[in-house]
Amino acid sequence: MDKAKSQRRAEPRSKRKPKGSGSERRSEILNAARELFASEGFARVTTRALAEKAGLSQTGLYIYFATKEDILRAISEETHEAMTAAFERSVIDGDTPRENLRRLTRAYIEFGLSHPADYQLTFTVSPEALGPLKKDFSIPSQRQEPGARSFMRFAELLDDACGPELLGELEPLVVTQILWFIGHGAVSLLISRPDFPWADRETLIDGLEALVLNGVFGRAVA
Repeated sequence: MDKAKSQRRAEPRSKRKPKGSGSERRSEILNAARELFASEGFARVTTRALAEKAGLSQTGLYIYFATKEDILRAISEETHEAMTAAFERSVIDGDTPRENLRRLTRAYIEFGLSHPADYQLTFTVSPEALGPLKKDFSIPSQRQEPGARSFMRFAELLDDACGPELLGELEPLVVTQILWFIGHGAVSLLISRPDFPWADRETLIDGLEALVLNGVFGRAVA
């Protein structure tokens, strides 16, 4: 047999990866989706492209996720869980209510800037891709979906770590909305407008924290 023909026959016909465990496969799919969604845009990516990127057949992909919306939802859930963990870590060593508020604000911003693809996929993709954004915060956090649970955990940490000494008469959920307004604006602009001639990033974040502490909450600690 011709040597060249023998080599061609010996080459694999597919780039598909050997079967791994379910959790490994799921992680591979999510990582492939993060890359494709970020580079191509969620709307343009097909399940066929996702399967190819993850080294699976399209049928194999459907074993784990029925739709690309399900994949996006899984990425969003992981992002919210990681954010919640970052919030909780941020106040472990805080000494005062003021310092805890500063730490929580910075934790939100630093998480978003450290995970730009996950952040954008979670917070800026069209809502219809993830379903209605209606929230009912009267339901206990343990029964909430990950996004609402993360939001409510932030409010709980504010209440526990800052309390009325800093928050005054403002409800923790209201303060959380104020801080998420501010944090989301900062993260979104720095991620989506990297070519704008921003000042030094640390200077901007430090200034934002000062405005939050001395502006919005100055009356509570005066």
